[in-house]
Amino acid sequence: MQDVRRLIGERVQILRKRKELSQEELAGRVGIDTNSLSRLERGAHYPSLETLDKIRAELGVNLANFFDFDDQPSAEGLRDFLLRAANKADYPTLIKMAAAVRVILDEQTPA
Repeated sequence: MQDVRRLIGERVQILRKRKELSQEELAGRVGIDTNSLSRLERGAHYPSLETLDKIRAELGVNLANFFDFDDQPSAEGLRDFLLRAANKADYPTLIKMAAAVRVILDEQTPA
């Protein structure tokens, strides 16, 4: 069951960051305290169905898509990871990251 809590928490965190909301902002909008949202995102506890529905609605995703977990990282999860890495990188690292992306994209372009 820990796995399901973790998946729900990761999903909430990814969607929240995609909407560029802080934990404080989302918690306030759905009527829960920030600590509860933090624990949910870490997979430490389950939200009530009512709270989960409020979170889902606030993040603009339907219920079916919210629970669409698969074994592969989601595209949005990968984008979030790459954006966070780029935002933390210094300039020389950004140059290397950009070069790596160019190589990958060039490999995908048909000759």
